[in-house]
Amino acid sequence: MVLEQSPGSWYWNCRKAAGLLGLSFFVGLQLIFFQFQLFGNSATTQDRDKNNVERVGDKEFVRGDNANAEKVFLRAALSEKPVTDKVTDHHYEIMYGQFLMPLYASKPNMKFLEIGLGCDMYYGPGASVALWKKLLPLAELWEAEFDGECVKKSNAEGKLEGINTLTGDQMNVDTLDEWIEKSGGGFDVIIDDGGHQQCQIWTSLQKLWPEVKPGGLYFIEDLQVSRHRAYSGQVSSPLCDISTNVVDKLQEMMNAILHRAVYNDLFKDVKFIFCQRDACVLGKKTAEERQSL
Repeated sequence: MVLEQSPGSWYWNCRKAAGLLGLSFFVGLQLIFFQFQLFGNSATTQDRDKNNVERVGDKEFVRGDNANAEKVFLRAALSEKPVTDKVTDHHYEIMYGQFLMPLYASKPNMKFLEIGLGCDMYYGPGASVALWKKLLPLAELWEAEFDGECVKKSNAEGKLEGINTLTGDQMNVDTLDEWIEKSGGGFDVIIDDGGHQQCQIWTSLQKLWPEVKPGGLYFIEDLQVSRHRAYSGQVSSPLCDISTNVVDKLQEMMNAILHRAVYNDLFKDVKFIFCQRDACVLGKKTAEERQSL
C-alpha cells in the first residue's frame, strides 16, 4: 500500500506533528536545564552576597557593591528633612558611598570629624549631622563650626544631641591646635565642608592630616569654587600663601603619586586621591603600607 505523502495528506500531517512533538520535547529539556543553571547560580550568588552583606546604620549593602552603597547613602539623605545639599546641589553620594560607607562597615566605632555645621545654609544648620547620626550610629561624631552662637542655639534646640562640638576659625593655627587637644585627635574620617576660602582648606589639611589614622580618609567638599574671586586670593595664614589654590596643590600631589615620587614629607603617606565633580577624598596608607615608606 502506498501512502500519499503530498502536503495536506494524512501521512504528511502525521509526520509534521511528530516532528513538532520532538522539537517541543527537545526545547522543554533545554528550558529545564537552563532553569536549573539559573536557580543554581542564583542560590550561589545569594549565599555569596549574604556572606558579604554589611550594615551601615539601618541599611544593608553588599561589600564591594559601590553602586548599591551610593544608593543607600542617597536614599538615607533624601529621607531627612531638610535634605542636605550633599545630594541635591552636589552628588557626594558617589565618594561617600564608595569610601565612607565601606570604612564604617569595617570599623563602626570610627572617630569622625566634620568641619562646617551649615549655619549659613538657607535651610539652617544640622542637615548633615542628622544624616551622620542615621548612617553612622556607632561612630564618635565631632562637628567643628566657626559660628559659636549657632552651635549654642543648635545645642539648645536638640539638633546636636550625641555630637561633640568644636568652635573657631579653621584657618587659625592656634584654633586647630585647640581642636586637636580637646578632641584628642586621631580621626578615622575628616570632612572639610567649612569655609571654602583656599587658605582655610589648605591650612586645615596641613594641620589635620597628621591626625588622620592609618587607613583613614580626608574629604574636601566644594572645590568647584577654588577659582572664584570670593574664595581665592583673599586671606592667608602662616601655613598658606595668599596665592594658594587647593585644586592646584592636589593636582601636584596626584602628579607625584602617579610618578612614584614624594610630594613632601607631610603628605608622603597619601595612598590615593579620588576626585569627582566638586570634591576630592584623600586616603591614608595603612600602618603596614607606611612601613614601606
